[in-house]
Amino acid sequence: MSTILIGMKACGKSTVGKLLAQKLRVDFIELDSEIEKAHLMDKNERLSFREIFKKHGNEYFRSLEKNVLKMIAEKNKNRQIVLACGGGTPLDSENQILLRQLGRVIFLDVDEKILLPRILKHGVPAFFPYPNDPKKSLKKLLEKRQPIYEKIADKIINFKSESPETLVNIILTLIN
Repeated sequence: MSTILIGMKACGKSTVGKLLAQKLRVDFIELDSEIEKAHLMDKNERLSFREIFKKHGNEYFRSLEKNVLKMIAEKNKNRQIVLACGGGTPLDSENQILLRQLGRVIFLDVDEKILLPRILKHGVPAFFPYPNDPKKSLKKLLEKRQPIYEKIADKIINFKSESPETLVNIILTLIN
């Protein structure tokens, strides 16, 4: 059974996912990277997922994300993978169904005080509703996303500053 990591941007899904995949000896797939590849094929334009979102908007990005997720689910339905989703992926009801069908969904729920500086390290994200008030933006996003993450998660890991290795070990005990 595959392991799907969900949670806010910068919560550690990719870092933990890569380590987990190594331990399990399975492929690691990062949804944002796959979206970048699909966009390159679609528009012949090499952009990061942030740039795609900024240049082409939420609707295009979410549509591309859904199509890429469908392809990943189809291609990997009979094999085990570790998938790191984008922070907004689970917000779509169709995506929720796909994620649950693909495997165990684990919500990496990092403390807000740890999360905000991590997010801002790369600048204020395009999806923040209040660009001049990142703290308020994060609070608003968490209010909306947290219940959705919790609803579709099979397991929730609440953490503050534990190392990625510690989180991997926690996940391994949860999935074995």
